[in-house]
Amino acid sequence: MVEYKSQISDHSLPPQNVEAEELILGGILFDPRAISRVADLLSAEVFYAQAHGDIYQAALTLHQQGKPTDLMTVSAYLEDQHLLEKVGGVNRLAQLIERTVSAANIDRYAAIIIDKYLRRQLINAGQDIVTLGHDTTTELETVFEESEKKIFNLTQKRPQEGLVQIAQPLMNAFTEMEKMQQKLLLPGISSGFYDLDAMTSGFQRSDLIIVAGRPSMGKCLSAASEIVLEDGSIATIEEIYHRRQGKLLTLQDNWEFELTEPSNFIDDGIKPVFRLTTKLGRSIETTITHPYLTLDGWRQLSTLKPGVKIAVPRQLNLFGRQNLPDYQIKVLAYLLGDSSLTGFYPQFTHENGLFQEDFKSAASQFTGNKDELSFFRKNDNKTDNIGLKKIVFFGKNTQTKTIPSIIFKLKRSLISLFLNRLFATNAGATVLKTGQFQIGYCTLSERLARQIQHLLLRFGIIAALKRRKIKDKETEKMAFQLDITDAQSIKTFIEEIGIFGQESPQQKVQEALAQPRNKTNRHLMPANIWQTLAEVQDKESWNLDNLPLQQLAVYWDEIVSIEYIGEQQVYDLTIPKTHNFIANDICVHNTSFALNIAHNIAKEQKGVVIFSLEMSKEQLAQRLLASEAQIDSNRLRAGRFGQNEYEKLARALGLISSLPIYINDQGNISVAQMRSQIRRLQSEQKGELGLILLDYLQLMEGGTDNRVQELSRITRSLKVLAREVNAPVIALSQLSRAVEARTNKRPMMSDLRESGCLSGDSLIALADRRVRVPMRNLVGQSGFAVWALNESTMKLEKAMVSKAFCTGIKPVFRLTTALGRSIKATANHQFLTIGGWKRLDELKINDHIALPRYLSSLSLQSVSDPELALSGTTLAQENLSRKRANQAAQIGQLTAENLANSDVYWDKVIFLEADGETEVYDLTVSRLHNFIANNIIVHNSIEQDADLIIMLYRDEYYHPDSHDRGVAEVIIAKHRNGPTGQVKLLFKPEFTQFLNLQQSRSNY
Repeated sequence: MVEYKSQISDHSLPPQNVEAEELILGGILFDPRAISRVADLLSAEVFYAQAHGDIYQAALTLHQQGKPTDLMTVSAYLEDQHLLEKVGGVNRLAQLIERTVSAANIDRYAAIIIDKYLRRQLINAGQDIVTLGHDTTTELETVFEESEKKIFNLTQKRPQEGLVQIAQPLMNAFTEMEKMQQKLLLPGISSGFYDLDAMTSGFQRSDLIIVAGRPSMGKCLSAASEIVLEDGSIATIEEIYHRRQGKLLTLQDNWEFELTEPSNFIDDGIKPVFRLTTKLGRSIETTITHPYLTLDGWRQLSTLKPGVKIAVPRQLNLFGRQNLPDYQIKVLAYLLGDSSLTGFYPQFTHENGLFQEDFKSAASQFTGNKDELSFFRKNDNKTDNIGLKKIVFFGKNTQTKTIPSIIFKLKRSLISLFLNRLFATNAGATVLKTGQFQIGYCTLSERLARQIQHLLLRFGIIAALKRRKIKDKETEKMAFQLDITDAQSIKTFIEEIGIFGQESPQQKVQEALAQPRNKTNRHLMPANIWQTLAEVQDKESWNLDNLPLQQLAVYWDEIVSIEYIGEQQVYDLTIPKTHNFIANDICVHNTSFALNIAHNIAKEQKGVVIFSLEMSKEQLAQRLLASEAQIDSNRLRAGRFGQNEYEKLARALGLISSLPIYINDQGNISVAQMRSQIRRLQSEQKGELGLILLDYLQLMEGGTDNRVQELSRITRSLKVLAREVNAPVIALSQLSRAVEARTNKRPMMSDLRESGCLSGDSLIALADRRVRVPMRNLVGQSGFAVWALNESTMKLEKAMVSKAFCTGIKPVFRLTTALGRSIKATANHQFLTIGGWKRLDELKINDHIALPRYLSSLSLQSVSDPELALSGTTLAQENLSRKRANQAAQIGQLTAENLANSDVYWDKVIFLEADGETEVYDLTVSRLHNFIANNIIVHNSIEQDADLIIMLYRDEYYHPDSHDRGVAEVIIAKHRNGPTGQVKLLFKPEFTQFLNLQQSRSNY
């Protein structure tokens, strides 16, 4: 506000209307009853002139005290406050009355000066934003957040509704109570699931709800499953999990393969595993719930049986870029095909003179240090020796031979050369009297046969792998035969690969191929599939003339067996958008509950905002469409729906498009960005939101290396967001792997925590009581102090514990240090290392972890005199040198001075071993998030900020013969304002849809 001036002529002044202000004040002085009409609308700061604000404030104070606001009373009050002269004296107040004819239009004048006030505030906010923009020391995200907050706050400064006669709010309240009495209305927002609503009373506005489950629900592969990568190399899914990166093939909606990168790598523990084998001899080991691509879409293994056809790649056009000299490739192929590798040196044993000369010519080109290599000449019963470099498969017999990994990363032409010489040793091209033809290869090594089958697939050559018994002298052995019988595959083989030394038989096969009767049959779809396609498409034509099905990247292979092979370690990959990848040359698959809730809420015309950090907005829309239209989601995604389904699809499309659902599929979004977009949406839509959905929590990026603390900060921000926008926030989260280690697989609260736990006998140093107490004795207590490390100063400080609790019985490991410190902890509990906090299962022998040098509350050294004496003699070996201290300073963002003066001693890990199962415990420590246990600095648990925690469980995931197949349990593990328990829902995977198990209950 500014001092009042009678003449305002400067057009550069901020927006104001002094005359309207005078008429409001005059009306209040003229008619004391008028102030009641604007008291709820105006405050003193709304007035542009300082004097006008002081006069209004005096009148407002008197009004609130029940006193009149006439000239005499207001003058006396201002004089008592020593403000009368400042506002212009009694004469100024008299002038205001004289200029006022009536107080009838005081409401209109109030609206005018509020408008001017908000414009002035907007200008001030703009100036503040300019200042923020020039301040380059502030992070840009903070600048955006503060700038938007200033503008958003202005939009909230709206006039409040004043007195309302009781009749209308009374009727509104009675209507709501009547609906509740009739079970037509919940206190909160309905999820659309009756039993869940009965337990939660609906989702409450401003609540944070965590929906958690193990990722990739049951869709897992055995650790040894092999995947071809972008460079042509082969890696097991376990290797990819540990690398946390890799480009691999995925099947797109257009039925072609493209490269993609996993967005998540999942260790799903030990699971029952089944081996699926196809007619081509391809096999893969997965859990019973893993989906496979069939003509009817993705179907779980539990629903498949022998005779069903599944999609396998008909070509993997993926080659490397590496080179090897031709002579090396030839020698490798010959030795794999026909040689003895178990003696003191490799011996090439093939009798064919042409092959021997070719082999000798290639082998003679090796130079440098050589091992002896020989080849056998049958005609004179002699053995010639040749020098050769040591090769990787030396020492393997005929049953254990494998192709070296370098071969898979070679260029196309070099792999062709390798196969050409390999087939020369144990293969042949044949034309039978019936006119049938084939190319075959036989070996005693199953691993070698499968590797050759895969390399052929890269050229688009389909080979069937069969087992047959052969006699070797007096013993019977199992051989593995690769047969190529498909005409197109044989043509490709002869043109691109060929068989060295078998030109004449290949010529005969080519002549047989040219006969009109010899047409390929492997690239066509099976007859029953053509029939099904015709039914799906309402008898529309699907022949090769009007649709190039012959160029599809998949071949429909028949399942011949499904067998249980025991429990194994399994992994999975999350593939964005397509959600499938190629493993063992078979197409295999990889959040529906929360999306169903969002769908149900939107149907009530309550706005729903979805932040999808994994799936695209198109895929989310497709899932909603499949659920509403009741069409298999995989058929819908592939465009395989018939004319008779168009009506359902159109109806669902119209319904969903009218729903107030808003999607953002931007990756790595921050809570500040979410808040900004929601505020903008609220401003535009002028209505309340029904739900905010985040999929999912672990994909949100943070600004610190400590993931546990970062997730805690994110959840606190989400809780604040829920309060700000007055809508429930659902955040999807993953459960920890601890659930897989228990006999009872039902998830518990502790499975949601990313921090670990300690055994109950761990001794906790209490900062105020000068004692060490077993952790189990602290359960249920709070508000006590422990010692914790301030990582910015590397000094020990007191920190308060807000919660001490037991997290159940879990497998633990014993860690022992060079100084004899020992502690039992779960695999995911974190310890402070030179490079930051690390989980126990990430620690290695000789890693250094932090110990306190002393604990002042106990007046005791943490490291005893004998230990100090020992460390004095071994400091150079066991603790930090100056060089290593500087490295630690760089890694941990510490200064060398901090390290030198720190309260930390870096002790070496010398022993890590499994130590059975026991009850485990944890603490929640505010601010510093760590504490001292057994004289070792360990991380703490993070308090859950959620008001409601829901966990999903499907028994058939762990027990394929479960009576609850097709049923999902919704476990309410935490409910701040109500009971916990569980409800059951039907789950239809083909529609990605959850349904009520029973009809609507009579009461909530």
